[in-house]
Amino acid sequence: MSEITVAREGAATLAFVEGLHGALAELAQGAPHITEDDLSLFSLAVIEIATNIAVHAPQGGPAVSLSVELSAGDELRAVLRDSAPPVHLDLTATTTMADALAESGRGLAIAAAVCDELSVERRQGNLWRLVRRVGPHAV
Repeated sequence: MSEITVAREGAATLAFVEGLHGALAELAQGAPHITEDDLSLFSLAVIEIATNIAVHAPQGGPAVSLSVELSAGDELRAVLRDSAPPVHLDLTATTTMADALAESGRGLAIAAAVCDELSVERRQGNLWRLVRRVGPHAV
């Protein structure tokens, strides 16, 4: 089975995040072996993380850049790189769902719930990795 990769790069804005829907649709077209459920859940995680990057990007300084690489083969993978100051998160502590009445705070928890792997490294910005395994052994 061949692997397909789709990449996008731009300023970390909500408009850029909106454009990722097209990249995810392109990935889906090139990976007919991936189920709609797997693609939908993976897309949700990618959009949640990208939205967090855009919403929490520092304002008033240089624009934060965001590059996104999506791939589908034996699993679905996303690598998101941003130029924002390093995030200081303990993903094990921040991946619980927010209170039902909270207006925000669900993005990381949703991404963690639908991905087999979710990590962030602090390297000249932040490097996010998301993996969703597909098939009978999936989440």
